[in-house]
Amino acid sequence: MQYSPADEDLKCVYCGYVAKLDHAAAEIKENDFNLWKNRADENSEEQTVEVTEIKCRQCGAITTLEPNISAAKCVFCSTPLILNEASIKRFWQPEYLLPFKTTEKDSNANFKKWLGKKWFLPSELKKGGVNTDMFKGVYLPFWTYDAETHTEYNGERGDDRTESYRNNKGEEVRRTVTDWYLASGVVSVPFDDIVVPAAQSLPPNIMNGLTNWDMFNCVAYRKEFLAGFITEMYQIDFRDGVQKAKEKMDSVIDSTIRSDIGGDKQKIRRKNTEYNDLMFKLLLLPIWISAFKFNGKLYQFVVNGRTGQVIGEYPKSTTKIVMLVVDSHYSGFGDDFVRSGELEAGSGKRGVGSGKLEVGRVNPN
Repeated sequence: MQYSPADEDLKCVYCGYVAKLDHAAAEIKENDFNLWKNRADENSEEQTVEVTEIKCRQCGAITTLEPNISAAKCVFCSTPLILNEASIKRFWQPEYLLPFKTTEKDSNANFKKWLGKKWFLPSELKKGGVNTDMFKGVYLPFWTYDAETHTEYNGERGDDRTESYRNNKGEEVRRTVTDWYLASGVVSVPFDDIVVPAAQSLPPNIMNGLTNWDMFNCVAYRKEFLAGFITEMYQIDFRDGVQKAKEKMDSVIDSTIRSDIGGDKQKIRRKNTEYNDLMFKLLLLPIWISAFKFNGKLYQFVVNGRTGQVIGEYPKSTTKIVMLVVDSHYSGFGDDFVRSGELEAGSGKRGVGSGKLEVGRVNPN
C-alpha cells in the first residue's frame, strides 16, 4: 500500500482499498539544544534510528533505499545509483512531518500554469510546451529552532529636519539635515519554528524559497506516511544548522532594535544577544521534484506538496530581455516586470520607532 495525497490515507495500488490514517495534529515537543549538542548521535539510541542510505555520485544527495530493489535513479539528477554502495547508518529520527496533500497531477498542472506566466520564457517553449521528467515525491529534512532572545544594544538615532539657505543666485534652497543622538536599550524577541534546510541537494534559491508551510498541521512521524515516496536524509547536523537559524533571528532582532531606537534613521553600533531556551526538532516536509532540459541545460523545479506553490528555474530569452531594456528606457514598461519578480531589484526599508521593548512572537520564514 502507498500513501495517496488525493485520499490523504493509505491506498492499495492494486485493488483501491483505502486504510485510514490518523491526521490529528501532533502535540509538539522540542529537544533541548544544550542538552543534546555534546552527545554523540550513535550513542543516542532513543532519538536515532538505523536506515539504509545511498549517496549519489553525481549530485551528492543522500536518500533512503527501499528494500528488494534491483535498480534505482537519483530523484534529484536522475543519475543511476550504484546499489552496492548503500550502507546502514544511524541518523536522528524525524519526529514530525507534514503529509503530502497536493497530487502529482495537480503539481504538473501548477507547474505549467506557473511557467506559462513567465514573459521571458523562449517563444519555442511557449508554443511547444515543456517535456518534464516524471514528478517524484520526496520528503525533505528540515531543522526548526525556537529561542527566547534578549539583546542589549548601543546605537544612534537620527532625526531629520529641513533647513533653508540662499545660493549665490539668491534662490532659496531647502535641504535635509540629520541630527544624531546616542541611543541604547534592550529588546526581547521570542522565536518559534525558524526553519532551516537540513540538506543541500537542491540549489539554495529553491531550498530557501520553500517557506509556506502550515506547521500547525504537523503529525507525529509514522512510516505509513512515507510509503511510496523517497525520504532524503539530512546532511547538515542540528549543531551546524543553528547558525543559519541565528542568522534569520538576527535580521529580525536588528529590525526590532531600529524600531526601538525610533527616529528617521538608525545606526546599530554594538549589540549582544543571549539565546535562551534554545530548542530544536527534525521534521520532514513534502515536495514534488522534476526537471526539464533546454539547449542542453537542466532546469530544476519543485512543487510544495502542501500548497502547490512552484519554485524553480527556467530559461530566459535574451531577445525578450533586450526588448524589455529598450522599451523600459523609453516608456518605463519594465517596471511591471520588476514588480512581478521576473527581474530582481534591490529594495530598502527604513525602520520606524515603536517605543516598545517587547515584541510579539515572530516567525520570519
